[in-house]
Amino acid sequence: MIVSCEISPEELKVFMEEAEEHIQLLDEDLIKLENEGNNPELLQEIFRAAHTLKGSSAMLGHERMAQVTHAMESLLDKLRQKKITVNTQIIDALLFGLDALKALKNEVNSQSESDLDITAIVDQLRQSAESGMCAGISNQYGQVAVKQQAKIITLNKAAEKKVNEARKKGLPVLTIRVGIDPASEWLAVRCLQVCNDLSAMGELIASDPSVGDIEREKGSPELVAVVCTRKTPVEIEGVLKLIGDIQQVAAAYYGTEASMRPLQTGMPEISAGEEQEAKEPPMHKQEQKPESKALAANNRTEAMNSIRVDVKVLDSLMNMVEELVIDRSRISQVGRMLEGKYPDDELVNDLGDTSNHIIKVINELYQDIMKIRMVPISLVFSKFPRLVRDLAQKQHKNVEFTIKGESTELDRTIIEKIQDPLIHLLRNAIDHGIELPEDRKAKGKPEKARLSLEAYQEEGHIVIRLEDDGRGIDARKVKDSAVRKGFLSAEAAAKMADSEAIDLIFASGMSTAEKTTDVSGRGVGLDIVRTNIERLNGNVALDTKTNVGTTFTLKLPLTVAVFQGLVVTVSGSSYIVPLVSVMETIKVRREDIKTIRKKEVMLLRDTIVPLMRMSKVIGAKAETAGKVQEYVLVVKAGDKIAGIVVDELKEQMEFVIKSLGKYLGELKGISGATILGDGEVALILDIPTLIRMFAQQGQAAD
Repeated sequence: MIVSCEISPEELKVFMEEAEEHIQLLDEDLIKLENEGNNPELLQEIFRAAHTLKGSSAMLGHERMAQVTHAMESLLDKLRQKKITVNTQIIDALLFGLDALKALKNEVNSQSESDLDITAIVDQLRQSAESGMCAGISNQYGQVAVKQQAKIITLNKAAEKKVNEARKKGLPVLTIRVGIDPASEWLAVRCLQVCNDLSAMGELIASDPSVGDIEREKGSPELVAVVCTRKTPVEIEGVLKLIGDIQQVAAAYYGTEASMRPLQTGMPEISAGEEQEAKEPPMHKQEQKPESKALAANNRTEAMNSIRVDVKVLDSLMNMVEELVIDRSRISQVGRMLEGKYPDDELVNDLGDTSNHIIKVINELYQDIMKIRMVPISLVFSKFPRLVRDLAQKQHKNVEFTIKGESTELDRTIIEKIQDPLIHLLRNAIDHGIELPEDRKAKGKPEKARLSLEAYQEEGHIVIRLEDDGRGIDARKVKDSAVRKGFLSAEAAAKMADSEAIDLIFASGMSTAEKTTDVSGRGVGLDIVRTNIERLNGNVALDTKTNVGTTFTLKLPLTVAVFQGLVVTVSGSSYIVPLVSVMETIKVRREDIKTIRKKEVMLLRDTIVPLMRMSKVIGAKAETAGKVQEYVLVVKAGDKIAGIVVDELKEQMEFVIKSLGKYLGELKGISGATILGDGEVALILDIPTLIRMFAQQGQAAD
């Protein structure tokens, strides 16, 4: 038994919630402590969190967690008493213990003891407390020593037949072992990502757990697979290490597995912990001072004024509110039609008053539900200092990482989906952008590089900026790499503007790295960033200057459930254009539309704007008879501007996004659908994709 059998399920749930909060606090504060040195208040806060964890885990009967926290507490006490001072080695030791706590907390969920060897961890913490140094911690930071046997995969007859057939054809067959953070709440997702990547690199012959088990959410901290592929073990290891929560990858040719060492399953550079409300860890009863009683009473009062709500309940409420938003539009439209048809009817007027009141209530309900679903972006940002620290140490780079705007709030749905894109950007910034200290010194730069992450609200949207003062992106190198990889011809590259060339780094498979590392260099990161952000109806802008630095700017809606859009008509059908992409709407006289190289353009305040006719995009006949003016939506995606010509501009409204369903497949230029007030289904235009498609067609024509 991991915990005492006398503990009730309610007490166990409270322990897990509080343990997660204290572990998250330790994860954030230990990085702060490394930067701030012997800060007494910060040390006291860290000590209280460790002390509380020790007491609660001991009360629960989880002796292994109590032993680790006691060793951490002893080390922290030496720091508080100034018997030793904060240094990198001490922080390494404390983070080493923290990684162990994350794994031990997971034992409570599984109710089974893992293979984690805490003896070595406790010894390291005690040695650090005695000497003020951390002796013998692995260079592969965060990999906790584990007594573990190599997992063996058994092939069935069909799989053995595939292996034999591949060998007869001279095709290599490899065994892949992947270690995933056991504390990850996305085990099944990570396993599926591994299988998908392996399938993309060859034929996935078998895996344990199987793809079927993974799809039934039966993930495992260790995945073993047999793959027929022409990729080398080094190439496969490099690709799989890009997946979040992956701690270790080992690949060998099938039949040589005996030479492969068992995986060491430790903790990752960041953890995907549950979204928790940050709060001050309570002091242990024996340590609570008299003057803190009033504060404790205030905390209890605040707790009585708030409750924890299951995320599933919030999702259910949001689904119902979305339906009400659709009905709101219908009620409003029917009301206007009745008032127009029966302007003097008393019953119609009463119905109009009632419908207006219902619409007002729906609006207020929607706003309140949105407030409940909004969570601070610090839930994601708080994981990054540890990630940056570990990556910088691994790359032997000196990086000052700052975060601003952690209190900025976003819909929890978006919060869940922006973590991976931001991780890719941070990895690229440290590996590609930031130079080694000696290289920076040679360029006349400070040896310590600057990397900043900032979030803020702007015009009803969330803006996230990631800026570094590294080497920047050289447009010439991008062009050379694009030609070398076959993305475009040498002639097209010579004609291409620098801004267009730099945009190529978002293409799948594109990279300017001179060598491939386990962090980046394979051209798969930035493609994922733009794809994921655009799926959220956001966009990515890039500003870079050689040897000065690079800034990525992500602009996102506050929520992906309901969005502001503009209704337009093209050839008798309605379409929705998200307002986040619209700069302005104008009327243009037909004689002001010119043709350059067989492409229509217009002049907008000294800027030449290419025009894209939606009727041509959808393959319909344009309604141009008798028209002297054209309606144009000036839209923007990143740094690209275009004008979309439509037949009519109707109205601006809030819309609920509905999925088109898998049976329709992927429709380029369409991000979803919505239901209008009259019941008509209108497609939502994917502006960034449309602009890219239009630009590619123009390049092909040239």
